[in-house]
Amino acid sequence: MHNMDSYIYTMIEPETKRRIFSFKSYGIAVLIFMIFIIISCKNPNSPSYNKVLNDFDTTSYFIAVDIKSPFYKGRTIIENNNLYMYLHKTKGFDKVKYIYFMKRTLRHHRALKITDKDIVDWKFIKVTELESVIHIADRGRDNFVANYFNGTVLNSVITDIEQNAVINQLFYWGIPAKIDKLTGELIIG
Repeated sequence: MHNMDSYIYTMIEPETKRRIFSFKSYGIAVLIFMIFIIISCKNPNSPSYNKVLNDFDTTSYFIAVDIKSPFYKGRTIIENNNLYMYLHKTKGFDKVKYIYFMKRTLRHHRALKITDKDIVDWKFIKVTELESVIHIADRGRDNFVANYFNGTVLNSVITDIEQNAVINQLFYWGIPAKIDKLTGELIIG
């Protein structure tokens, strides 16, 4: 059987052999590229995770994180400083341990177990999936940002529920968002 395969391969014209080799090389390059993209999107050391998790200002960047409490299980957003203070008070984390813990939590898509009282006390904001936000997100990152932002500032008056869904989507794409101290507007970057 092996000799038959070799015989058939030698009967193929040189131009066809080049196309087969070229396709194999191209396919491998595309596969390697796709693997790199997947890994870099979920990299816990990505610049967006580092930027968000190292912002301990009073109006820090939002983090989108799943929580699990007795009466709520799902996605929330919370300002990084509030989440740090919560984990510092409840688990004794310093900033280094907090950053390490949150990178693991985000990378593995783990839910934080909290009480219902903590949701309110620490300002966890429940995220509702909105069809309108999903529809705009389906058009791509650049179109999404252009639709909701004028440069880096939120450009339209939207409900709090829609703003929360927008922040969640931005976090998914690795675009940091926070409330500006001076204007009170949602800004990105």
